[in-house]
Amino acid sequence: MYGPAPIVVPARVAHNIKGTRRAIETIPNCLHGFVIPLPKSRRGSTALLLFQCACTGFVMGKAMADTTALRVGQAFEECVNRRFGAPPLIRHDRDPRFMSEVFPAFAGVMRSRSRATLSYRPQANGQQERSVKNVMQSVRVYTEDPLQQDWDEIAEKLIFAINNSTDATRKETPFYLVHGWDAHSTLGAMTSPFKQGNGRQSDALKWRREVN
Repeated sequence: MYGPAPIVVPARVAHNIKGTRRAIETIPNCLHGFVIPLPKSRRGSTALLLFQCACTGFVMGKAMADTTALRVGQAFEECVNRRFGAPPLIRHDRDPRFMSEVFPAFAGVMRSRSRATLSYRPQANGQQERSVKNVMQSVRVYTEDPLQQDWDEIAEKLIFAINNSTDATRKETPFYLVHGWDAHSTLGAMTSPFKQGNGRQSDALKWRREVN
């Protein structure tokens, strides 16, 4: 069995994160919150749950149809715990789904501390509130058209874009801070001299345009 993937903080950016001396073994402080309510998608999703590493700014998301406390705990285990291991501290707002007995008990099983913050306290959850606001604005603009019922698919691409945007404070992208390398997007491939043809080339070109 392999252990959780470490968050690699490269030497050239380590000085931007106070107290960094080595690769971080797990997410030290995980923030999370809901983008809700949203129109029902083709997959049946009505809410978007966001998780964010307070150290690197890396965002993870899960479109959900069921937003009960138990389902939130399961989404946390799927998006965060399986990839990085259990974080020592989980911060959240005072949403009833996070304040019920189920979620603190779930955090206790993972030996994580669960802490609620005030509705908006910049020192504690300001970063997460801003990320939620950015995602919410983008998704809501897209979902204003009743025919657009694939917002949960668009949200996944939006989160990828956020993780590959240079952070003004850290001077690097969250993706780079987590993985140690820059992500290669298919957007660059759109400018390549890839001509229409038959067979595999035509299919590849069609797919590339769809994902962008």
